[in-house]
Amino acid sequence: MLTSFYKKALDSSFDGILITDGSGKIIYVNSQYEKITGLERKDIIDKNLSALLKDGTINKAISLDVLKMGKSVSTTHKYVTGKSAFSSAQPIFDNDHNIIGVINNTRNIEELLKLKSEIKQHVANQEKVNQEMTSLKKIINKNEEFIFESKAMKETAILASKVADFDSTVMIYGESGTGKEVLSKYIHGLSRRKNDIFIKVNCAAIPKELFESELFGYEKGAFTGALPNGKIGFFELANGGTLFLDEIGELQLSVQSKLLRAIQEKEITRVGGKERIKLDIRVIAATNRNLEEDVKSGNFREDLFFRLNVFPITIPPLRERADDIIVFINFFVKKLNNKYKVNKTISKEAMGYLIKYNYPGNVRELENIVEYLFIVSERNIEVDSIPGKILSQIMISEYKSDDKKEKLNYLLSLYEKIIIEDTIKKYHTLEQASEVLGIHYSTLSRKMNKYNLKFTY
Repeated sequence: MLTSFYKKALDSSFDGILITDGSGKIIYVNSQYEKITGLERKDIIDKNLSALLKDGTINKAISLDVLKMGKSVSTTHKYVTGKSAFSSAQPIFDNDHNIIGVINNTRNIEELLKLKSEIKQHVANQEKVNQEMTSLKKIINKNEEFIFESKAMKETAILASKVADFDSTVMIYGESGTGKEVLSKYIHGLSRRKNDIFIKVNCAAIPKELFESELFGYEKGAFTGALPNGKIGFFELANGGTLFLDEIGELQLSVQSKLLRAIQEKEITRVGGKERIKLDIRVIAATNRNLEEDVKSGNFREDLFFRLNVFPITIPPLRERADDIIVFINFFVKKLNNKYKVNKTISKEAMGYLIKYNYPGNVRELENIVEYLFIVSERNIEVDSIPGKILSQIMISEYKSDDKKEKLNYLLSLYEKIIIEDTIKKYHTLEQASEVLGIHYSTLSRKMNKYNLKFTY
């Protein structure tokens, strides 16, 4: 029989434990075994497994298999109680290596099966995502401007592809230059309206007094200076296609109500006219503002906000997706190479610095920087071509405010190191490099030692 100590130890086990003697008689069952299998101790203790099999109390007894084969046996099975478990039974030997009993460890596999199911579902979901991404890449290849590599933009692209086939109004949020117009064209290109017109309206560029006539058009003689035959507005021009309202947050309150009615009713009335013109259009809006804050401050109508914000999509700023910076730089360099029939490349060092810049102007600023570097570089784009204001900002951002080094001295040293490092890459002797830098070669040698720099051949 089990001593008190060992019994308490077995009772504390996370596993269900059943012990039989050498004949198959059950001499011990812990409470966890009862819980896992649904079998009660009182119904099986002191009974032989063969008898329990015969009367149907149990439907499998691997401990008997162990007694017959003299080795461990493991299996997964369902008990007559309906519960499933994983069991592993090991023989207990005496000093003469005779089997005197069997210990059966049983573990609840319901949670394991649940986890397996969740993993299977996750794999299925991942396969679905992979299929979506494969489909996206095929479409993206047709739209060279919409490029990305980062996880954040992949998720954004998937969202955009999901809403494309629906006419729900989409609100695109993002800082200036993040590519809101590119994303809107991407959505249009995936929609059933892809072969119809795409009209962009910059709401900030239209004077307040002309907004209504530009958007909804006007009849002849509607106001002084009007065209003799009247004019069709952007809404009518976009009929059947997509109307992209960029910088929607800049709209004056006085015209927001009219825009709301046009979007809500899908009809407009020209200025000076009476006829209601029915429209079939898809509206996509974009802003770099926080419209929820504008609603709270009274600068944007709440009802228009809800009408536009049916399906919001946010484009992360470029500084939060370094993977995309690399892709964009290579794309813009390739684009310029093709345009000017040259074959310039960008060095790893220059790429490293450009990745660290925070791009307040986002993709638009990056494109301008790459074009500048492309122009000023004789052959390949190197660090010395990068404008000083960009390098200095990178260095300042890398300086830690809690650093004990004095900030000015630190930045001057860092900039000096960059200049020397770039120079010795081009000139491979102390004399040549020091002459270009305008310092004595012994001074250059000392500074190279200071910054742990060496000539590369």
